Amino acid sequence: MVGWFLTLRWGTVLCQVLLFAAVRFLFATTVPDLVLGLIAFEVMSNLLIAWVIRNKKTLPVPLVIGVMFLDVALLTALLAMTGGAMNPFTFLYLVHIVVGAILLPNRMAWGLAVFSVVCYGGFFWPGLALPSMSNHAACHPAALSPEFSLHLQGMWVAYTVTAFFVVFFVTRIQRALIARREAVVQLREEQLKNERLASLAALSASAAHEFATPLSTIAVAAGELYREIGQAGNATWMADLQLIRSQVARCRDILYQIAADAGEPMGEASDALTVGELVHRVRSSLDEQRQERLQIDCAAPETVVTVPRRSVIRVVRGLVSNAFHASDSQAAVQLRALVATNTVHFEVSDQGRGMDHETARHACEPFYTTKPAGQGLGLGLYLAQTLAERLGGGLAIDSAPGMGTTVRFWIQAL
Repeated sequence: MVGWFLTLRWGTVLCQVLLFAAVRFLFATTVPDLVLGLIAFEVMSNLLIAWVIRNKKTLPVPLVIGVMFLDVALLTALLAMTGGAMNPFTFLYLVHIVVGAILLPNRMAWGLAVFSVVCYGGFFWPGLALPSMSNHAACHPAALSPEFSLHLQGMWVAYTVTAFFVVFFVTRIQRALIARREAVVQLREEQLKNERLASLAALSASAAHEFATPLSTIAVAAGELYREIGQAGNATWMADLQLIRSQVARCRDILYQIAADAGEPMGEASDALTVGELVHRVRSSLDEQRQERLQIDCAAPETVVTVPRRSVIRVVRGLVSNAFHASDSQAAVQLRALVATNTVHFEVSDQGRGMDHETARHACEPFYTTKPAGQGLGLGLYLAQTLAERLGGGLAIDSAPGMGTTVRFWIQAL
């Protein structure tokens, strides 16, 4: 847009030079030499703007505002020396109004319109004597016939109405375009999220299919051995086989968790349970050492909420696990459960090293992780945010280097 703005100013200079040459040489009409000075000033200002764009790649907003007002003032000066209100090129004010409505903030666009109306109206000020192109006589309405003077004043009134209408509608169209652009960007982000979830779902389904057969074979073989060895009474082998069977069951649970992480259980039915029970299940899913370090603050444990139980427990447990991973081996992690109107909030706070602004900004992106290789895929916060948004809630991160991290997860549950 800034490039087009500069192109417009160069086009304006070119048109002014051509008009000056046509009037001077084709029509043999005297034009004040100051006009050339104003055109030279516009050329120098364009060179300065081009230099700023080349070095800074953009124009500061205050500079754009100043240049727009300067352009209106320069156009007024040129018109004043070449016929004033009788100059047919007074309509060029509208070009600056349209460009200002597109480039400038709303208040500045209205200010530019008012400024141009005042400049145009200055041609009718009784004490202002403006030299015409032909004989340098005064061209304000007092020197003209009453009918022609009224016609020129009517043109000024028409310009005023048109300018305000242009600013009113163009600024609103600009807002609508910006809102539409933001909506398109948001829809693309949602589409990208859904595509990633679909890819993860396909990956999990493939993994479940590939692992289902060998796990079933191991489970059957372990069961047969368990019965055979049970008859022989070998306690050591019995314990090993029991361990194998428990690990097979754990692998099946991990496969379910992979499917859950991929978004497959989003159709999971919601269950009614109390907030206290939900927090208790999160705590009981941790090992004993972490259970002791977990500090729970449940404001309304008896409040009944309706949520997809396994998915919510999985997400909150993942947030708690992240907090433990970011904390020292003996530091406590706090889990707070709050109930508000139609929503249940979970806040997980740690005393770890915290995150800088850039890390916190990317933390919810899929496959983004600061953990060492092999300790995480970078999907926990992304999937937690996805679940929260699908359940009418959200996820927020409050963190600073050296100050720990607080993750807020909330969903509609009542």
